[in-house]
Amino acid sequence: MRIRALVAVLTLLLLLPAGPARAQTIPSPSEFLRLTLGADRTVADYRQILAYFKALDAASPRVEVEILGKTTLGEDLFLAAISSEANLANRKRLQEIARKIADPRGLTDAEADALVAEGKVFLFITCNIHASEIGASQMAVEWAHALATADDPETKRRLDNVVVLLLPSINPDGQVMETEWYRKNLGTKYEGGRMPWLYHHYVGHDNNRDWFMLTQKETQAVSRAVYHEWFPQVWLDEHQMGSTGPRMFVPPYAEPVDPDIHPLVWRDVNLIGANMAMRIEQAGKTGVIYGYVFDAYWPGGTKNTAWWKNVSGLLTEVASVRFATPVRIEPNELSGGGKGLVEYGPQTNFPSPWPGGTWTLRDIMNYERIASDAILETCAERRADFLRNALMRARAAIATYGPTDAFRIPAAQHDPATAARLAALLAEHGVDLVSASNGDVYVPLAQPYGRFANELLTPQRYPETKLVPGKDIVRPYDVSAWTLPLMMGVTVERAALPAGVTPWKASAPVLPVGDGSVAVVPGSPETARLINAGLRAGSVRVARTSMNAGGREWPAGTAFLDGAAARAAAAKGVAGQSWTAVGAVPAGAEALRAPRVGLYKPLAASMDVSAGFG
Repeated sequence: MRIRALVAVLTLLLLLPAGPARAQTIPSPSEFLRLTLGADRTVADYRQILAYFKALDAASPRVEVEILGKTTLGEDLFLAAISSEANLANRKRLQEIARKIADPRGLTDAEADALVAEGKVFLFITCNIHASEIGASQMAVEWAHALATADDPETKRRLDNVVVLLLPSINPDGQVMETEWYRKNLGTKYEGGRMPWLYHHYVGHDNNRDWFMLTQKETQAVSRAVYHEWFPQVWLDEHQMGSTGPRMFVPPYAEPVDPDIHPLVWRDVNLIGANMAMRIEQAGKTGVIYGYVFDAYWPGGTKNTAWWKNVSGLLTEVASVRFATPVRIEPNELSGGGKGLVEYGPQTNFPSPWPGGTWTLRDIMNYERIASDAILETCAERRADFLRNALMRARAAIATYGPTDAFRIPAAQHDPATAARLAALLAEHGVDLVSASNGDVYVPLAQPYGRFANELLTPQRYPETKLVPGKDIVRPYDVSAWTLPLMMGVTVERAALPAGVTPWKASAPVLPVGDGSVAVVPGSPETARLINAGLRAGSVRVARTSMNAGGREWPAGTAFLDGAAARAAAAKGVAGQSWTAVGAVPAGAEALRAPRVGLYKPLAASMDVSAGFG
């Protein structure tokens, strides 16, 4: 498939004329892919989509493809930067401006004003994180072609003011699985049915709930792009939902809202959402709702995490079909029942209900395309506002706390390795950390991501929000607690930032000198990482009872890794991991073998019907 994609790109380049005329001859996605994109029962898989974007990159000065890393199953996860030729040529300078706006410490007002005047809005758009929600990945291809080839003054003006950072799928592995499964079953009674295994190997449908823990390769790569490379001010995440309710959700969100999020996030989000709804309504498309089901409280999702990092994050949800097979929804099948729409019918947040009928993949793509154009329009129109608002939010986050307000992660822990893992996770999020001479790690709160750090390091209590007087509170849409010290078993406490601290640096565990065996004491989840890595490379033995080795007594459960296993384990360990050279492995320690793990695949996947939301 990769060879065919390369051949297709090279063929396209040979067919294109050189110079300015090239942009006028870029083929449409349907021409390039030799399928009718958006037609019933027709989908482009991720590899085809990547091939087309590489062709756009080669043919258009408005498109640059960047590979963010490898997915769990080895696909290239990519981002397409789409903007004016001048902006892409000036990319490094614009990224530096975005970084300084995200972290304005040390900027004078005059310097900040100059950055706002010079900068461009970075609009980050993620699609198809849930692999069965295929519409956004297809729409993204058509939209990119339109932005790359349009010659009208309005599109050019928008691209002069905005850099679109478009990810057509942030679950490429699942997108390939789902399209292959769908194609295999076309024309059978299983057409459009649910694939009988998870579309992400490790987290399934909950890959959009990993954004505060960053456990998966895809999450890590996208988070790195957002918080270490591009620093966008606006983030749109495009989803699909159930098929028998409203046609599309756009912000504003439902209640409750986390009070620690800066109010300018919601002013930005609501402004954009209102323009989305208006443009969709003007196009004669009904069924758009706001203030429905999806709340603004938890930080586990893509753009949700960004709220506490001063980014205006938006969600859209469009009614689904059976993957790419149309569905027929009779009027009596339409229902409300969710937060914000008790009964299906007109109300102020849902003024034009969809009357029922046939709903298609093309409908999904049309709604998403209008919403995507609308957010680009608003970002271009209010360029300076969005940049200044992001700057104000970052400054407010810094000013929320005093200069010595901090959290302390003590070096003395019952599990130092997991404490080190927590510190590394915060740094991966872009949080500043410092170290004291005694090994304690501090998280200063007077920083742009100080509110985010406080959110993850303190316990939550779900608010008793009420929409009307009475005893019933607004129930949570999703997760309602995410305190990392409690989840990871690490001691973290509020403390004053001491003098003499230095910037924190992640340090790898240091193996004892020599090629002999090492002992790893049980008691930390990190021990399992070391043992598993060691088993792949060498011999691991375990003490079933207490044993003497290297001149000391070792408790039952101690693992002894030979030299080869220890060297392999070092690459997986973290600072704070306890291991000691012991020379020879004590007699009587039993050989440990990697367990054989069986994975049961039932006929129906282990996600219930509620997985269609979120």
